[in-house]
Amino acid sequence: MQRIKSIFLVLITTCFALPISAQGAAEVWLKKAASKFEQKGVDLSFRINEDGIRLNGKLLIEGKKFSFHTDEMKIWYDGTTQWTLQTDDDYSELYISEPTPEEQQGINPYLLLGSYQKHFTAFDEGEKNINGQLLHKITLKAKDDQQELSQLTLYIYGDGTPAALILTFPDNRKYKIEVQSFRNGLTFPQQTFTYQEKEYPVNEKIDMR
Repeated sequence: MQRIKSIFLVLITTCFALPISAQGAAEVWLKKAASKFEQKGVDLSFRINEDGIRLNGKLLIEGKKFSFHTDEMKIWYDGTTQWTLQTDDDYSELYISEPTPEEQQGINPYLLLGSYQKHFTAFDEGEKNINGQLLHKITLKAKDDQQELSQLTLYIYGDGTPAALILTFPDNRKYKIEVQSFRNGLTFPQQTFTYQEKEYPVNEKIDMR
């Protein structure tokens, strides 16, 4: 479960933190990619690959609101309240919270952006032929060894749409996130970003507000 939380934080932060500390071509490409997330709501389906294990997921973003769903964990955040649903061996728990400014450092992509600007530097790696497709490669490297993530490699299509991310952690674990589909310019119903009890009944609710 902690693995999925870490990947979630990196994935959603990347969606908002693309225009980080960069110069020249890297800055141009990161801004191009970032513009894809500035066009109303975003629907991003992805697949996480790690040592032959595949996990599918979906991330929806609209402004400060988001929802993140995989088979292991689901998170809804409406800008004020966060619901985190965890399921383990047919037993499900729902955690409800209203994060303080300090706690939001761990879930709010706008606040996480500051950390990425301060602790990571972007490098332009040019075009790469990946499985017959020309993709632009940007590498984000940590400025020190105290960061949860030591390196993030971003592959971008020519129009700026993200194609894949490779996350490298300090212990050399690597996770590849492949973007299966990407749509933007969307408007979502309000309930998209709130927990729906009828759809997701749980065994226990833990209200931390």
